[in-house]
Amino acid sequence: MIATILAIVGLIILIVIFGGLYLVYSLISKSNHMNETKTKALDVFVYLGIVITLVVSVTNLLQMIFAAIDKRFPDIISGYQYADIYNSDIRLAIASLVVMYPVYLLLSWFVARDINKFIYKRDLPVRRLMIYAALFITICTLIGTLVSIIYTYLGGELSVRFGYKALAVFVVALAVFAYYFYSLRRDYAVKTVAPVISTIIATILVIWAVAWSVITIGSPAEMRAKKLDNTRLSDLSRIQQEVYTRFQTTEKLPQTTDDLNNSFAGYTVPADPVTKESYTYKVIQQPVIKMNYTLNKKELVTPAIFEICATFDTVREYDNRGMNVPLAKSVATDSFYSVSNYYYEGDQSPFWNHGTGETCFKRIIDASMYSGVR
Repeated sequence: MIATILAIVGLIILIVIFGGLYLVYSLISKSNHMNETKTKALDVFVYLGIVITLVVSVTNLLQMIFAAIDKRFPDIISGYQYADIYNSDIRLAIASLVVMYPVYLLLSWFVARDINKFIYKRDLPVRRLMIYAALFITICTLIGTLVSIIYTYLGGELSVRFGYKALAVFVVALAVFAYYFYSLRRDYAVKTVAPVISTIIATILVIWAVAWSVITIGSPAEMRAKKLDNTRLSDLSRIQQEVYTRFQTTEKLPQTTDDLNNSFAGYTVPADPVTKESYTYKVIQQPVIKMNYTLNKKELVTPAIFEICATFDTVREYDNRGMNVPLAKSVATDSFYSVSNYYYEGDQSPFWNHGTGETCFKRIIDASMYSGVR
């Protein structure tokens, strides 16, 4: 968050600087009948594009490296009851890097070719301003990122994760600084393979980060399967709540899901989003309700038990801390199957774990959930 704010503020400042610079050069050009040694509008916007694509590429590359470190060294205290199950941040980082990095390479290649053709452009003020601005914005972004990971570390993050993240920030900052410091002093009259080698190394790192991230979050087909399964769980949770609501008014479980359709309330039982077939619903045990004349209130003697089933395309497996790890076999209590365990997007509780294929969820309405009728 800090790094993003710094990057946005830095880019705004940079745009203002370049806009002012372009205005000044435009006025000078008009008064001096601009010649080939003057900065042109194209130079200003090309260098501005280099700065923007550089900052965006570095920021998203670090985000993807951090995700790789978090995956390699999971921390039990990072398990929450809500999470972005679709990895939206990583997908946005991948998309940004895939687009911005090639643009950065293209603009950098154009500038290098232009300087080789017109050697005087090596000393253009706008070029030096761009390099210093790029260094300033990138270093500020990296400093903000470093502050953020130190803050997280002080909050109890694993030391090994903090160490690798700090190392990643240091290496990236050093690489950017070294390359542009070299660019300031480079003699374009002398041929060298240093820029080519630097580009190859950076490209390999970017390709690795993108490939690893795609493997981690899953392919587009796997992501679609997750979203479909999320829809199925949401449907089952809603059916579960409708069954519970109907039980409170009728004091018995509906025999089929068709009994839940309510045109007055505008509710229609959903079907599987792919097959369009109805979800499976089974009544396991109807409740026994007796009148307590001492309290003048009905009481639930035996619980109401039912199952709702769906066919899934992916595996969902969380433990009670919300960690995405295989669950060991354990004896579950009735509270585990309580109908109060509803599903919501980002839920990391174990109550809705499932494998591929058909999975049935046992649900119980016990005495604590029965309001009774006086």
